[in-house]
Amino acid sequence: MRNQGLDEVDYAPGVLATVFAVTVRYRRPILTISVVLAVVLAAGRRLSPVLDAILVGVSFVAVMVLLLLSLLGLRGRRPAGLLVKPAVPALAVAPNTSYIYLAMGLTFLGSLLLGSGDEPRYLVIPYLVLVGVNVAFAWGGDSIELQPDGIHRRLFLGSLSVPWDALAPGTPSRPPVDASVLTLAYARPELVRRRGVVPSQRLSIADIHAWFIADVIRHYVDHPQHRAAIGEQVEYERLWQALTYSSTRLGQTQDS
Repeated sequence: MRNQGLDEVDYAPGVLATVFAVTVRYRRPILTISVVLAVVLAAGRRLSPVLDAILVGVSFVAVMVLLLLSLLGLRGRRPAGLLVKPAVPALAVAPNTSYIYLAMGLTFLGSLLLGSGDEPRYLVIPYLVLVGVNVAFAWGGDSIELQPDGIHRRLFLGSLSVPWDALAPGTPSRPPVDASVLTLAYARPELVRRRGVVPSQRLSIADIHAWFIADVIRHYVDHPQHRAAIGEQVEYERLWQALTYSSTRLGQTQDS
């Protein structure tokens, strides 16, 4: 059984799994390079007709490849694993690579559509806003982290902090295996802190195995002595040993 958080992001077999894992780990520099490169391609197209034709072809190929990778990411299995983040410290739900590749694809599509300089001005700003929103979501997105003091969720429009002591003992129970939302049950709702527009009891779990995340949260609700070590690799390994299944078994359950 593998214990490294990144290794558990098992979206696809073989080479694709490696590509997706690297994309997740280095998504911010990759997104930054994509935006810079798209701007360079758009500017270079105006230097000469020949260069324009070459760069149009390059941009088109980039868009097609990135959109294909985005679709492959959507079809991948939801991982039964978390990213270990000792610096925070936290165990985090890994972002879905589909959002990252979609943001990159839209960025290069913008270079393709807006690089000629002949596009209507009323289309430029809305499209740039669309690209900006997608890049920002891929950069941070809907992040969920389990920290020593509780569950933390951050969205564009707000944040949610749920101390472990706020949750009802023995919860949450396992939702349907294909569930995209996990509902939290509170014993002390007055401890919950919410800012902005974010649900107070519902966590988005579309990017992780539903049973796995429910079992992990319930484990820390019922075993407060282990919370202080959350975010340490040793604790993540202990957690895996405490749970009675492996990621492979969960994947087989989900596919059946």
